[in-house]
Amino acid sequence: MSVTQTDEVVLVADDGTPLGAAPRTSVHTAETPLHQAFSLYLFDEQGRVLITRRALDKLTWPGVWTNACCGHPRPGEELGDAVRRRLGEELGLTVDDLQLVLPDFRYRAVDASGIVEHELCPVLVGRAVGDLRPDPTEVSEHAWVSWPDLVTAIRATPSVYSPWSALQVPLLEDEQVRLPLDRRSTGAAPAPGPQATAEAVPASSTLTAVDALLSSELTWMRQVWGAIAPDGEPDVLGGEPGDLPEWLHTLLVGQGKRLRPQMCHWGFVASGGQLDTRCHDDVVRVAAALETLHLFAMLHDDVMDQSDERRGRPAAHVVAARRHREVGGHGDPLRFGENIALLLGDLAHSEADRLVHTLPSVMRDYWYELNLELIVGQRADLTGAAARRTDLAHAEAVAALKSGAYTIERPLQLGALAASATPQQREVLGRFGWHLGRAFAWRDDVLGVWGDHAVTGKPSGDDLREGKSTLIWVLGTEQLRGEAAAAMQRVGTPEALESDVPLLQRALEEAGVREEVEVRIAAEIEAAEAALVDSPLTPEGVAGLRETARLVAWRTA
Repeated sequence: MSVTQTDEVVLVADDGTPLGAAPRTSVHTAETPLHQAFSLYLFDEQGRVLITRRALDKLTWPGVWTNACCGHPRPGEELGDAVRRRLGEELGLTVDDLQLVLPDFRYRAVDASGIVEHELCPVLVGRAVGDLRPDPTEVSEHAWVSWPDLVTAIRATPSVYSPWSALQVPLLEDEQVRLPLDRRSTGAAPAPGPQATAEAVPASSTLTAVDALLSSELTWMRQVWGAIAPDGEPDVLGGEPGDLPEWLHTLLVGQGKRLRPQMCHWGFVASGGQLDTRCHDDVVRVAAALETLHLFAMLHDDVMDQSDERRGRPAAHVVAARRHREVGGHGDPLRFGENIALLLGDLAHSEADRLVHTLPSVMRDYWYELNLELIVGQRADLTGAAARRTDLAHAEAVAALKSGAYTIERPLQLGALAASATPQQREVLGRFGWHLGRAFAWRDDVLGVWGDHAVTGKPSGDDLREGKSTLIWVLGTEQLRGEAAAAMQRVGTPEALESDVPLLQRALEEAGVREEVEVRIAAEIEAAEAALVDSPLTPEGVAGLRETARLVAWRTA
């Protein structure tokens, strides 16, 4: 039988006998029939396994971590051909040494949306070939981790991962399946070089613990909330999105790039911190607090900026306002939406402060300064935009306070404090973080003007639409003339035209502003990496900091 060109799945009886086909997009419902599928685990030359994070707009299990690739054989398509096709579509890779290791695996799982996965899903392993090119509509993040770390993480916090990988990985480990380049039986040492050294203390060990702590804390919050709040569903918010603790859980657990926890981790490792210690527990706790504080900042920022989207989905104030309209609520739905979003942000800030209350006093004092810094930056952003500030010093100060410091420099120092870093180590991390923080903030500026909506999850040109006093704005006031300069005066006011933002996007690029910002970013990354040369930081930490710096500088979201 020839392979059909339609995207169909093969329906099967309980004994695996094919029964027919159905369109893939319509077969997954609350009563999904048993059908053929597959799961692939990919390994690299160092024996690391690839894990991917499902895109946030996936219909089922958005944002969870999972194995390299999953899919469905089409009618008449051989299993190996289906694996290679889907691997190319999702990750741009090919595979060698493809082996079928769990031929009879099947599972049934129900997503929070009520959609059921019901699959006869053989598991394969193989060796990755080619350069990784993830499709952002399928994969939001990826990481290469050691197999033992993945096994430990899934057994400790299975809810962070897809239900199928949470079942498959323990089976692969317990049955001692021979994995590609498996070092359990060969005893081979890790490959030499910075990459292998960094993997001795992978950031995934901290990130997994952060999600586990957040899940535990938010479960506790729901219990306390339930004992205080009136019985029954909350008015207006009942159903979706639910009461504030449930909503907070949806927005926080398994969401975001986890950049601040990564900075905490590498600041800790670079200062000589060891995993599986009380000090590492402090790193996990402050990293979880930083993620919760970041959610607070985003919720409030979206209200202040009147941003309709966040991470490709409606912003919280938009969701609450829509719910108000749906149930015919009393009063102004827009004001209701903003008030609920602010309360949700306040709840996030309250939880962030709770997370740090058991930390050593030196870390708590530093946390307080970080909070003030963030609020000062937000205030300066608002007042600077209202005053139409166009001076470079103001733009750089806002970028440092509101973005670079609390995302890069402060988390690095909190990790270093947990490890009892020496003054010399903290001084190097300070210089590295200052330069990388500037690069991070300026990359944010670039994405805010020219970012791809499908990747960033926010409308392209939002910063221009609001007339934010960024580095790009300052450079634009120096370079633009004529109609483009007039558009800069209009944006952010009632006189703004719909054509102003695309006009400014083109004019700024043609004037060389984008190129100048890219040059500045490259210079900051070079300066950040130079700070690490011959430093008192650990080799593992330096390798991790360098790799993370490049991801920060050249990210697309």
